[in-house]
Amino acid sequence: MLKQLLDKANETLGGLIAQTHKDIENIKVANHAAVNESVVIKNRLIKEFETTKKDIDKELVALAKESGGSLSQSLDEDSKTSLANMRSKLEELHSINKEYARHVVSVKEFFDTMLKQMFTPNDDGGVYKARA
Repeated sequence: MLKQLLDKANETLGGLIAQTHKDIENIKVANHAAVNESVVIKNRLIKEFETTKKDIDKELVALAKESGGSLSQSLDEDSKTSLANMRSKLEELHSINKEYARHVVSVKEFFDTMLKQMFTPNDDGGVYKARA
């Protein structure tokens, strides 16, 4: 059971990584129409991962109780490999999310600069008016 859950978690993480790569490519080509669909897909994958992770935690706790607390000895090599793979995928996801965030910030800064060049803030500080 644990092995299947770990495989499912790794598959879900792979989906998140692939979707984030797609998001980066969409940012590079200014394909803003894909954003809404991507958000739906990512939210579904995140929820799926969270559920699977909870199930993995339950399995690990049960294994630890059965083995008297020695979890590392209770896990077979396939499970250990799958856990290591999951850690690797989480690290990859963390890295690709950082790259995605850099692109998002760059786009935001571009639009902020463009907005400031085209408009000036009103005296109330919040609403912009067209430059003369």
